[in-house]
Amino acid sequence: MTADRPRLLLFSHICSPVHFTGAEKLLIAFAKELQRFFTCVLVVPNEGAIAAEARSRGMEVRILSIPLSVAMYVAMPHLGDELRTLRSSQAWDSLIELLQSERPGYVWSNTCVHPLPAMAAKALGIPVIWALMETISAGPNRDEAAGVIDAHSERIVGISYTVLSPFPQEVLAKAAVLPPFIEREALLESSWPYNRHIQRRSNGWGDHHLVVGYIASTIYPNKGLKEYLQAVLPLAARDARIRLLIAGTPTDDAYVGECREYIRKTGLADRTAWVSFTPQIQQVYPAMDVVVVPSLVAEGFGMAALEGMAFGKPVVSFASGGLSEILEATGNADFLVQPGDIAGLTGAVSRLLTNDSLREEVGRRNAQAATEQFGVEVFRRRLESFLSALPAAEDPLPELARGSGPTIYRIENGRRRPFPSMNVLLGLGYRAEDAVQLPDDRLSLVPLGQPMALPAAGLQRGSRRRVNRRRRRRSMRAGARRPKRSIRGGKRAGSVRLAKRIQRTRRAQRARRSGRTGTTARIARTGRRSNARKKR
Repeated sequence: MTADRPRLLLFSHICSPVHFTGAEKLLIAFAKELQRFFTCVLVVPNEGAIAAEARSRGMEVRILSIPLSVAMYVAMPHLGDELRTLRSSQAWDSLIELLQSERPGYVWSNTCVHPLPAMAAKALGIPVIWALMETISAGPNRDEAAGVIDAHSERIVGISYTVLSPFPQEVLAKAAVLPPFIEREALLESSWPYNRHIQRRSNGWGDHHLVVGYIASTIYPNKGLKEYLQAVLPLAARDARIRLLIAGTPTDDAYVGECREYIRKTGLADRTAWVSFTPQIQQVYPAMDVVVVPSLVAEGFGMAALEGMAFGKPVVSFASGGLSEILEATGNADFLVQPGDIAGLTGAVSRLLTNDSLREEVGRRNAQAATEQFGVEVFRRRLESFLSALPAAEDPLPELARGSGPTIYRIENGRRRPFPSMNVLLGLGYRAEDAVQLPDDRLSLVPLGQPMALPAAGLQRGSRRRVNRRRRRRSMRAGARRPKRSIRGGKRAGSVRLAKRIQRTRRAQRARRSGRTGTTARIARTGRRSNARKKR
């Protein structure tokens, strides 16, 4: 790392204890590439796998629990209320404190459900890159969720065109598609034959068996495990060579229980193997002959499909969001099936299993296309183009600000606190003419705080001193801005007399505070002068 690289805070919405989710996996992969341009700091809600991985790559890690907004993803009608609640929470203050301490050049907010880092950074004038790994759910409030992302970002990153689909054309001008990438060296190709043999032997399978694979970091209904079983088990019932390999970590035990019961009822449980998900994907994919990705919702991307291709496997997929983009870009449109079409899924898989030469040809083509379309060098060119257009940091917000209305605000810890009256503003040592006018849309990004108030009577002495100091500083700054005028004759004498009067007043104030008055104060001053002369 070099000291002149700007500091980039990357906010992860979760930090899974053992394995990465898809969004975490993509974030850490992106962060690795961003380290070439930034000093990267990862902010996570707790310790876990992604935090450990970041440290192993030389990144600093900060722990800060930040509430999420599910309403951003599902585009619920109460989105506005939820965001206002988040901005008034203690987490907002902690987040502002972190940003002021770290002083990043940029903030990267990961996923649509993590709005608070983007909102806080925007309130402080820190440029925001908002990265979307998923598609905001369709619905009447989708535009509102997209508007929040637009208002609180300088740049938007989407991992596919699908995730950027909620945004109007004018917003897409500041957006860029940065698809995930494959780094072939990390796949350890030399280990594939051995891993294929070990994985198959551990399940009692030989090389003559035809293994249809399903892989997901977490298994829940939208990942389509039941649809995979409904499509492949009938083929296994007709061909004794067919085996099913399911890799993933269940997050919905009831759903997985239903799937296991479905397998049991077909009488084919002995042909089905379950393995836990592992980040070492080179231990799993080589054992498969065909990969099925039956996601039922619009995937942001669909990393399992790209990984399957990189390992030289044919991939059959539902045409769900980003999955369509991957298969079309790699020449696999023939193996796209409409979501939920079980018969179509069965037909596409059967076509590959019953034609060895087709299966091998598609696998070889996929390995090449995955690198050509989604290799790391392709990603780096896209990333450099994106970063070259990043804006510079905005000017920090002034201490005093106003919009088009008459209200003046003090900007304090990421909130704008209104002065309820001119008396309060003047009483706290401020001047109306020092308020900087900001566009209303810029000012509205700073959440409203408590109104300013004059201090209680018991605190007024110290407060008066602070107010006087503030007034003097402002007067000095104002004086520095005004051109100096020559002073002649009576004006100069008057100024000298005024300065002496102020000096006498200050001495009297100090004397009263120290308990000395009149002669006592003069003796004290004389003693100080005498001591000073002795030292000289």
